[in-house]
Amino acid sequence: MSAVEAGMNFEDYTQYVNRLAKRLIRYRRSAMIDESDLASAALTALWQKQMDRGLVDMTYAKQIIKYAMLEVLRNSNLLKTPRSVPMRQAIQAYQRSVEQSAAEHLATSDPIEEWEQEELIREVGGVIGSFVYEDQLLLSLVFEQGLSFREVAEVLGSTKSVVYHRYRELIAELRTKLAVDQFDSAKRL
Repeated sequence: MSAVEAGMNFEDYTQYVNRLAKRLIRYRRSAMIDESDLASAALTALWQKQMDRGLVDMTYAKQIIKYAMLEVLRNSNLLKTPRSVPMRQAIQAYQRSVEQSAAEHLATSDPIEEWEQEELIREVGGVIGSFVYEDQLLLSLVFEQGLSFREVAEVLGSTKSVVYHRYRELIAELRTKLAVDQFDSAKRL
């Protein structure tokens, strides 16, 4: 009997959610995120998916849970403030750091270089957007989250070797598609 037929509910996933939250909490960028934040985000995402699609099987549910936790970790700010700091002070410190980084960026930016960089980012994003979801997730974990291949394998439930080889294939495919796009645009000129 599959998980869909059995009618799995949230209590069936709580142990898994708690174990995964304890493993992934070390990748947080902010001290303001804790295990309960990861768990609640995961269960909320699972609930939303079940409301949209009805019951989901266990494998898909685990992917939803992992991705929701990774989104919370990815979106956490880089400001390290303990919970003992009042929220107003933490927000002010964060705003100062954002204003300072924006001022530094404006002082050193050249509009032409900035446009070229943005264009390259759009091209890369377009190519990565054409990849299947699992490949996009793998690249996101490596580049955006900065996880090692071992850590990515742990999150995806795979082996380090499989993740490494798939990563190499994706990078080669990305380079090929970008080189073809650049060659085509050069021919048009």
